[in-house]
Amino acid sequence: MSLDKKDFPRRTLLKAAGGGVAAAVATPFLGGPTMADPYKTATFHQLLLLSNEWCTIINDAAHRAADVLGLSYKATTFNLNDSIALTQAQAAAAAGERLFLTNSADGSSLRPISQMLGTVGGYLVNVGSNLPWSSPIEDGPAFTQGFIARENIGFYNSVKCMLNQAVKKFGPNLKILHITAAKGAFVDNLRSNAVHHAVSEFPGAKIVGSLPGNWNAEDGQKATEDLISRYGIPNCIVAQNDGELTGVLAALRGLGIRAGDQVLTCGIDGSTDILRAIKSGKVEATCFQSPAYHGIQATARLFDALNGYKPSAPERFVGFTGVLVTKANVDGVLKRYVDNKNLPFDPKLLSHVISGDKWDPQAPLVPIKYEDYYASAGIAKPAGWQPPAAYAQSIQDGEFDKVTQRYQAAYKLSLEDFDYPGFKG
Repeated sequence: MSLDKKDFPRRTLLKAAGGGVAAAVATPFLGGPTMADPYKTATFHQLLLLSNEWCTIINDAAHRAADVLGLSYKATTFNLNDSIALTQAQAAAAAGERLFLTNSADGSSLRPISQMLGTVGGYLVNVGSNLPWSSPIEDGPAFTQGFIARENIGFYNSVKCMLNQAVKKFGPNLKILHITAAKGAFVDNLRSNAVHHAVSEFPGAKIVGSLPGNWNAEDGQKATEDLISRYGIPNCIVAQNDGELTGVLAALRGLGIRAGDQVLTCGIDGSTDILRAIKSGKVEATCFQSPAYHGIQATARLFDALNGYKPSAPERFVGFTGVLVTKANVDGVLKRYVDNKNLPFDPKLLSHVISGDKWDPQAPLVPIKYEDYYASAGIAKPAGWQPPAAYAQSIQDGEFDKVTQRYQAAYKLSLEDFDYPGFKG
């Protein structure tokens, strides 16, 4: 990584093309530019996957972080269709917008968007799916960061937690139903592998049936009702995300089956209704992956790219493991992340440009090893696949390990510091 000081204008505030605002963001930290050095600004455009709670929280957090960092903000929704995301990005870039955050459904839009932005001096961060066995490095320098939640770890922890409790309650011979997502999606493969990994550690436990819930409550409810009609009441139901789990709970309620008593359930993402269901005892566990962190962290990365921060190869593809939420800690999660009007993370502290050597990722953020990540989804390495040269060199010369250690050492404000009052900006 490097920070090129020539990229900071001395006094003139730059107005973003396409009607953006101009602003200088003062820094309270040592090690970054002084208050006399204004920062570059531009219009930040978020390409939203859906209009569900997860994306709404990302949108709100990114918008508020953009305000803090002096970036004007726009958003459009592409409804799981990456070709629409590409069209939206092209139109926005033609209007002068330069900073883009997307939550790609399948990764197909990332290379054309990043290559297009490379021709106009723009930048992209993706917090969704990449094409399997691809990386931001291969898609060009405008793709400044691919960001993931380490679901192969987080979802495994959620499922294993539920199964441990189920064995205590029902004995070892567990009957499990699995509500998957859209077949063929990389994230669905990743999460399904995590489920099968956890189940394999419990002799006698068996997934007796599965159907797709397509990431939403309505389909999750229909899949649950269908599976119970075929296989009877299970001991456990695993939902591939908390949107589907909302539908699972609705199905159980409609069938007169007591969630948390007759059937244990778990999910992943940490949506508000599921967190409250954990508190009331209806859900055993979820992995909270803070959509607000996705939005704020990505905003800081785009701000830094605009203002001269040059990420090293390991920093181009990073991720974090969320918080396993059970009844034991759900009150703290609700306190910091749901029932708190302040931002749960500090955007300035997430900016390398502003915070300098005080930078804190505020989550256990680490570079991702491509082979480990893609293999964990059960997707075979393509014949002749070779890692990007810059990434391979970072492994060979020890840079990857050094960056990993630096990120771990910088992590001070813990995800599980539930007494953190939040950022008021």
